[in-house]
This record gives sequence, structure tokens and C-alpha cells, in this order.
Amino acid sequence: MNIKMLMQVVLKSLGITQFNKDSSGNYALFEDEKKKLAGIFGQAFTDKFAEALSKEEVEAATTTAPGAAAPGTTTPGAEELVDALRAHHASVVETGMRDLRAQLAQALKDKETLQATVATLSEAPEFTPTAEGISFKGKDGKKIVMKVDKTHAHYQGVEQFLSTGHFSHIEAATIDVGQLKTEFGKYLSQNGNNLDIINQIFLGFTSSKYFTPKVATTEYRAVQALITSVSQQFSAKWNPGGKTKFTPLVIKNFRHKINYPIVPAEVLDSYMFHLYNEKLSPDQMPIVTYIWDTLIYPALLMDIELRMIWKGKFVDHQATNDEGDVATPPEDSMDGLETILVEHSTNVSSKMNFFQKFPDFDWDTATDQEVLDFIAGFVAWLSPFYKNSTNMPLFLAPERKTRYKTAYKNKWGAGAGLNQGDGGDKIDFSNQMLEAPVGMFGSPIIFSTPLPNMVKLWNKNAIPNVINDVQKHNYEVRIFGEYWLGAGFAIQEAVFAYVPTGYNPKELISAALGDHDDYQSWKGLPEASDESGI
Repeated sequence: MNIKMLMQVVLKSLGITQFNKDSSGNYALFEDEKKKLAGIFGQAFTDKFAEALSKEEVEAATTTAPGAAAPGTTTPGAEELVDALRAHHASVVETGMRDLRAQLAQALKDKETLQATVATLSEAPEFTPTAEGISFKGKDGKKIVMKVDKTHAHYQGVEQFLSTGHFSHIEAATIDVGQLKTEFGKYLSQNGNNLDIINQIFLGFTSSKYFTPKVATTEYRAVQALITSVSQQFSAKWNPGGKTKFTPLVIKNFRHKINYPIVPAEVLDSYMFHLYNEKLSPDQMPIVTYIWDTLIYPALLMDIELRMIWKGKFVDHQATNDEGDVATPPEDSMDGLETILVEHSTNVSSKMNFFQKFPDFDWDTATDQEVLDFIAGFVAWLSPFYKNSTNMPLFLAPERKTRYKTAYKNKWGAGAGLNQGDGGDKIDFSNQMLEAPVGMFGSPIIFSTPLPNMVKLWNKNAIPNVINDVQKHNYEVRIFGEYWLGAGFAIQEAVFAYVPTGYNPKELISAALGDHDDYQSWKGLPEASDESGI
């Protein structure tokens, strides 16, 4: 290899096509090029190559053979440069081997340390965890802090189940009643937890969004009309306007209670599998929050929506005293909106408005055209002072909404929609949107009123301790709680409804639960015949 060949190798290594020249006209390497070249071939090669390069142009005119030094010079030759390259390579290899030997030695040392640690831990007694302070978020996003005592058998069992997938020695373990009672007490003692629970109840049931919240002790009465007038002919005297006549209704607030027994032996397995499926740890879901969020709270909201807020009818069992210690059904604890409408429909002094244009209309036997005419006639009947409002939906049962939409499509074609831009839930040429609360299931009633006229109540004077006691009783943990909830209409004149004669909302609850002979009829289905086998 000669100097010319080495020059080509260096040019490619530096990524350039030619060398630069200094002020004397000789080839030269810039400092950054020297630094880069030293990183590739070593400092010794770089120094010798830079020296040889600076003589290259002079030698080109005096030498007879490529790479031959001019007489009287000591320019490094190709062999000397190649020797520098070999020395650099050997140094790199030796450094790499030295580093590799050092890493291997450290790995062997770490292995010995790990083996010694394992031996020490194997001889030491098992660590017993203590109660730990943990935090998690409630349904309203607020931070809740409580102590989870991992020494309890159920937490140790859960930890093992989540890590191994089986129960092993704690397979027969349960939750100690006393421990669970203690943990409930710790949870409820946290600031705001009971207030969070009352907010969940008041805002959580499905139809809650339709109601305007109000606070009251035992009853509520509206103090202003929903519609009034403010403009009049000018005069120089004070003549207060806004004297539109209206009749406020008294909305009763009702007190409810929760008596819920927990048998810890029946909770442990479901709790473990819940954590496993949700990929949570016990710290993220303490047993008491699981019991409230998974067992009590959903059942309570279902009671409110399906049995109380719409179809409930208050029965004073304390006055009759004929029930003794027997639990009363949820629907006996308050008056629901359907019940209020039914009672006003038979009261000649009521100021509510009842639709009577189709006195013989029957949802279950009506044709598609009759259904369309009935809804269109109801909307056209609404007072013009209310019907143009955008916050005045048309409420009806989910089954009735489906019936209307099906009739509409049957008339206008399979591809037709009910006002396409409104998702099929708006009555044509009106502002009335169809709303179907699940609690109105099976009801033949339809009604419309401004949303501010639908009121839900809670008690402003009650201490917000929904869960106010937890007791240990044999194998049970008994949870005691109470809350206030009422609902109704504020102004009579602002309610427009169709209520068929003889309808009893409470009967649908028994029918839907399968406790009634006419189970088929609540959905508008034909009665089962003896030959059907049903």
C-alpha cells in the first residue's frame, strides 16, 4: 500500500472528495478532520499521515515513483503508516478484552452477593405487614384516604390470589365480622365520605338529569311562576306586571332508610374475582368501597329509578302498624311522578292539563297511523306559551318510544328517519324531543312540562350521614343508613299529560318482577294461552 492509496482511504473515511490546502499551497487536515481521523485510526496514524500529506505536492514533482520520499527528507512512508494502523488496532482489541474481563468479574461478584442474600432471607422469619395509609378516588373524583390493614386474612388472601391465581391455604378463609365492621368505621370516619355518598344517590339514578334539585325540610312549594309577562302600556305610575295566574303544588319530601346485611363469608370470593378482572389491587379497592360501589349502591339506584321516583306510591306503614318488623317495598316509601299524574287526572279541581282528544286510544291495539296521529295531536294541543320551548321534552315509556319510531318508519319507508338531524328523537315540525326514562317502563302515560318544573328534593337540615351505623351481629355485618328524597311538579298549569283511565303504576312493578298474573300485559304482549305451554 502506498501514500496515494492511503489518501483515498482517508478521503472516504472523512466523507470528503479532496483535501484542503493551507496558505502555502500544501495539502493539510483541518482540526475537526484530525479529530475524526484519530477516532477511527488512532492518534499516531493521524499525526504521521498529516505530516506525509503536507509533503505530497512537493514530492509529486521530484519523485520518480509514487510514494517515494524526496532526497534529503524524512517524510513517513506507507509502511510506517500501516504499522501505526496495526498498533492502533491491537490497542483497541486489548482495551475491549480488558473491559469484557472486568464485566465478567463484576457479574460473578453480583451472583455471589445475590446467593448470599437469598440464603439470609430463607433463614429469616416471614415479614408481617402492618396497616398502610392508602388513597383512592371516590365517584366525584375527590381523594379519599384510609387505612388498609393487610394483616387481615382477606387482604392476605387477595394478595396471594392476585399473584398466584389460586387460594391455597386460605381457600376456606372468610372475612372476620369484627374486622369488617372496624374497616367500615375507618372508611366512614374519613371527612366527606358520607357527603359523597348522598351526592351519589341524589345525582346517580338514571332519570336524575331531568329533575331540578331543590332543598326542603319536609315539603317544597314553588314561589314564582314559570311563565309571566313583563311588558305593558306606558304610564307614569308604578303598575307591577307579571300577574299570570299559576297554582303551585306542594311537593313532599320523604325519609328513606337502608338496612343491608353483609355476610362476609359470601363476599370474599366475589371480591377477589372482581379485583382480578379489574386488574386492581386491594389498596385501590378496599373491601368497604367494594361493598358500597358493587353491592349496595347499584341496587339502591335501581330501587330509586324503577320503583320509587316514577311509580312509587307512599303507604304509611307506621300509621297502620300492620307490618311489624317486615321490610317494606321501596315503592311504598314515596310518591312517584306517574302516581302524581294519575291522582290529578281524577281530581276535578286539578289545574294540570289532560289530553282527551283520543279517549279510546290504546297503545297495544292502535295501528301505526293511529299512533302517529295520537302523538302529533298531543304536540299540537300543547299551549303555545310552552310548546316552543326547547327544554320541554315529551316523556314516554321506552316501549312507547320504540312503537312510535317503528310506526313512523313503516309509514315513510324503511330508510326514513325521524328528523334525521335529531337522531330520530324529535317530533316533526316541533321542538318536542322524545325522552324515555327507564323508570317509565310499560307506562301508557305521556306528558310534557318544562324541565325546571320537574323537581327532586333532599333535606337541607339533615346531617349527610347516609351510612350512620355498622353493627356486628353473629355472622353478619348490619349496615344502617337513611336519606331524604322526594319528587314532583312545581306548577300545575305547566303540566300537560295523557293518562288513560284505570292505570295503576304500582301494578307494573309487580308484573315486571314476575309477581303478577298479567306479566305479559305490562309490555303490551298477548296473554299466554293454555295451549301455548308458556
